[in-house]
Amino acid sequence: MSPYRERYHRELEELKMDAERLVEEVDMAVAKSVDALREYDVEKAREVIRDDQVINDLNLRIEKRCMQLLALQQPMAKDLRLIVTTLKIGVDLERIGDLAVDISRIVVHSRNKVHVKSLKNIPRMAEISREMLVQANRAFKENDANLARETTKWDYEVDALYQKVRDTLLKIIGGNPDLIEDATPLLLVNKHLERIADHVCNICESIIYMVEAKREHLN
Repeated sequence: MSPYRERYHRELEELKMDAERLVEEVDMAVAKSVDALREYDVEKAREVIRDDQVINDLNLRIEKRCMQLLALQQPMAKDLRLIVTTLKIGVDLERIGDLAVDISRIVVHSRNKVHVKSLKNIPRMAEISREMLVQANRAFKENDANLARETTKWDYEVDALYQKVRDTLLKIIGGNPDLIEDATPLLLVNKHLERIADHVCNICESIIYMVEAKREHLN
């Protein structure tokens, strides 16, 4: 293999490594944001907000790598799909990071008003969403379209939990309007976690396209 081709393949590998690191950073942000909510930890929430710049910078680096590879290497077929998929995955991952920031801002602004311990389904939603993200990352690394499909099936459980939490909170508000300030932030958190799972489904659809060159709507 010529030095030129060796460099090209090395750049593709570095691109994938950056994407995998971005998944790890985003997963950490989601975990910390929900921990901050559960523990009423304003400092941890602020840490998520501050560290969002790391996610943004890493995604920007991925975008630049993708653009350079597209412009200078003119990749074809499988390599082209890898680059396009990585670019799209980066967008979804950045949005998940933004949702983790939104949850953290709720913690900061609500301070100790949010009582999540009585609603175990919210941490459970976060746990499932994070597991989906881990599996999606493995599907990306291993070029496994079937694993990507399997990952999206967890979204049904997240949707069911979302409905359950929403109905519970609305019932609480209806029975005691004085609790609206406690319940409203949780309604927002509930929606943010449901959206995180949706973004993971988008990532899985992109992985299937990368591997099999076909588009499936799984969300």
